[in-house]
Amino acid sequence: MRGHYVDVPDGYLYYEQHGDCGPDVVLLNGGLADTRMWDSTIAWLAKSARVTTWDYRDNGLSSASFAPYDEIADLLAVLDAAEVSRAVLVGSSDGGRRALAFAHRHPERVAKVCALGPSFGEFPEPSPAEETARVVMRNHFAEITDLLETEGVPAAAAHDIDGWCPQVTEADRRLLTGLAVANSRILVMEEAHGQELDPPIKARFAELAVPVHVLVGKHDFQGTQLWAQRLAAQAPNATLSILPHADHMPMYSAPAAFREWITHHAS
Repeated sequence: MRGHYVDVPDGYLYYEQHGDCGPDVVLLNGGLADTRMWDSTIAWLAKSARVTTWDYRDNGLSSASFAPYDEIADLLAVLDAAEVSRAVLVGSSDGGRRALAFAHRHPERVAKVCALGPSFGEFPEPSPAEETARVVMRNHFAEITDLLETEGVPAAAAHDIDGWCPQVTEADRRLLTGLAVANSRILVMEEAHGQELDPPIKARFAELAVPVHVLVGKHDFQGTQLWAQRLAAQAPNATLSILPHADHMPMYSAPAAFREWITHHAS
């Protein structure tokens, strides 16, 4: 399969399409990953759907960013180039945030959003439980920063994957760590350049006009689980599923349950 590129202001984006029948499904990567994180998913999903994957700026085969850019406009450019008029968006981690922000601005292009362990950072007006969970996350990120300074990118990437993905096999741990190393530019950037809604989507769940299906693993960080609960409670048309044996990457930690869930919700 040969990939494609689409030009965007100050850069370019890489995307792939797999399958030629069924509904359009667009997969959005986790932050420290690229299109390769979906290989095991594409192997079965492309048999019943036309699947589009793509790399954000600073990830995979897309261009690096050096100034602010519009994340939502980037996804729109990919959909237009791939001739996808309306799709199910499946977003993992930060990809869930991006999918929801896009759905807010362009609901006519989105059939539904499947948000997998969606990540949004700090909670607006956090509850005591949410604040406690964020303390754990801040400590994790501080450990990553320390490892970057003392042992370098490989050690920091391995520690990050260990924190997010305690349930994956050793082979998958090495795969995900390799992806994190390959996409480590975003680890070392002083600030991210991508911009979404203003105010951001995390403060606007109640405004979403499309169906939202939320999936979170029982072994994910507590902060992610609480974000999943907040999203499911505030979005007008939402469901929440918790996989008991999954972590932040359910396609690796609980592949059979993940496949069943996607087959049901992304159709």
